[in-house]
Amino acid sequence: PGTSYMDASSQQESNTSKKPTGPYDRDRLLKHMKTEAERSTVGNDWLVHTPGEKKGKKYEAPTYATPVSLGKKSEFDSTGDPELDALLSGVGNSASEVELDELAEILGVASMQSSTTYVSQPPSGNGLKNIVKATVPVVKSSTLETDGGARVDVEESVRLLATNDTSLTCLDLTSHPDMKSEHLLDICRSLMSSTHLQKLLIANTGLNDIHAKILAEALEYNRTLKVLNIESNCISATGMSRIVKALKENSVLEEFRLNNQSHALGMNGENGLANMLEHNHTLRKIGYTFKSAGPRAKVDRLLIRNNDLARQKRVSNTIVSYS
Repeated sequence: PGTSYMDASSQQESNTSKKPTGPYDRDRLLKHMKTEAERSTVGNDWLVHTPGEKKGKKYEAPTYATPVSLGKKSEFDSTGDPELDALLSGVGNSASEVELDELAEILGVASMQSSTTYVSQPPSGNGLKNIVKATVPVVKSSTLETDGGARVDVEESVRLLATNDTSLTCLDLTSHPDMKSEHLLDICRSLMSSTHLQKLLIANTGLNDIHAKILAEALEYNRTLKVLNIESNCISATGMSRIVKALKENSVLEEFRLNNQSHALGMNGENGLANMLEHNHTLRKIGYTFKSAGPRAKVDRLLIRNNDLARQKRVSNTIVSYS
C-alpha cells in the first residue's frame, strides 16, 4: 500500500457486497437514466420552454410625476398651489442665477442650483436626490497661489532673480501655468550670478535639454543654491549627464531631485550619478528611483558618508577634511 506502481484495486481489498452487474454498456446506462428521470417527481412544476410562447408577467415601465418647468420657460404646468403658481409665473426669463438658486433651495430642486451655492450652502431637510458637479476655477492671471497663500508672479520673479535681489532666497514655480521657455532660459542664466537664491523649484515646467545645458553651466559657478528640484520635465539622458557632470565641481548643493523625466536615465546615466557622488561631498539627498541595484547601493553608501560629514561639521563647527 502507498506505492504508485500498484493500482487502487490491488492496494486495498474490495468491501462491496453487491454482485458485479457485468461489463460497461453505454446504451443500457442511458436507458436506465432516462427511465429514472421519468419516474422522478422533481421539477414537475417547472415550465417547459415553447418557442414563440411568452410566459410570466409582462414588464410595465414605472410612471413618474411630470416635473414642474422652471427657469427659462415662460409657460409651465400648474402645481395646484395658487401661491406657488404666482411665484413661478414671476420668475420668467429675467430671473438671475442667485434668485434661481434661492428658489431651488426653497423647493428642494437640485438641478436648478449652481455648484457653488450647493457646495457652500446645502439645503436642509431630507437632502437632495441629485448631486451637482462642482466647477474648477481656471487660473488666467500670471500669478499662482501657493499653499502659504502668497502669489508668485513669473515676470516679477524672473526680474528679481536677474537683479540678484536680496529678498529672493526661495523661488517655487512648480507646475506654474504661465511658465514659458523664455522664463526658464532667463532663470538658468541668472542663476550663474545669483548670490542669494538658496532654493529653486522648477518641477513640471517644461525644462528640456536646451535649458539643461545652461543650468549645468550655472551650477559650476553658483555658490549659494542648496536645493534644486527639476522633477517631471523633458530632460534626456544627455542633458541630465551635463547637469550631473557639473555637480562634480559644485560644493554647495545639498538636495537634488530629478525623478520622473520623459526620457529614461538608463544604466550609464545611473552609473554617472553614482560616480559623481564620489567627488561631491555636500549632496545629502537625491530624489531619483534607481532601476539598477549596483548604482543604488553605491549612492546609498555615499549619501551616508556625506550626511556623516555634515554631522561632524555641525558638531565640531570646523572644516572637515574630505581625504
